[in-house]
Amino acid sequence: MNRKSFQLAIIVPAALAFVLLFVTSCSEKRSNIRFSYYSAPPFDLSMQYMLYEELSPFELKYLTRSLQGPLKHPKIVINKALRRLYLFDGNELVKVYPINLGPNPLSDKLRQGDNSTPEGTFYICCKNPNSKYYLSMGISYPNIEDAERGLRQGLITKQQYEAIVDAIRNKRRPPWFTKLGGAICIHGGGIGYDWTQGCIALRNGDIRELFQLIPTGAPVIIRAGVIRDEPKFESRSSYLTKLKDDLANEPRPRYQDSSKRP
Repeated sequence: MNRKSFQLAIIVPAALAFVLLFVTSCSEKRSNIRFSYYSAPPFDLSMQYMLYEELSPFELKYLTRSLQGPLKHPKIVINKALRRLYLFDGNELVKVYPINLGPNPLSDKLRQGDNSTPEGTFYICCKNPNSKYYLSMGISYPNIEDAERGLRQGLITKQQYEAIVDAIRNKRRPPWFTKLGGAICIHGGGIGYDWTQGCIALRNGDIRELFQLIPTGAPVIIRAGVIRDEPKFESRSSYLTKLKDDLANEPRPRYQDSSKRP
């Protein structure tokens, strides 16, 4: 082995070890409020994000537009199957954001640790400017419907049920640390693959924009994007048209019993 080859054999592994140490140290940072438990992508993968190839020209226009001024009636609608967050002002679509979820993305959240994102109607119950994942906005899961299911299934006590109902009726953050799970947030950290534990992840620039626009109490509607009875995906071409017509009458989650998952 010549001198140059020997130097490369020493330098390259050392450099790789330094990079791994840096990435690990970043992923292990903690804040006082932990909203998600998985490590964020170490690099921004959004430029290679495969769903960009599936954006229609209509969606692309709303992905790249700049927003000016506050929104009068901000509303968030999330389609899990399409990995999209739609920002509305009343019934007017104003922007589209690509998102990622957790490793069990298309199932409704039923209990703690199932790695699923809940479905239904919620609201922003808190905002954290010091999140581990740049910025985060908490979602009011579990809602009253989730609490009723949890009580029937024996996942929560009567006292926990009443605490959830009281919090929802008063627009506060419901109890997060029961067997129903909680701490579901919209936060930064990057996109590129489904890496959260049920939260909704965005690019840091996108969550910064939303964090400024969305107040606590703003409605959040989360849909599976699949019709489970058949099952099939909702068509992309008709989804936005149907979405604008359905905002006033949100459907209930398609199922509640985990044994009936497809």
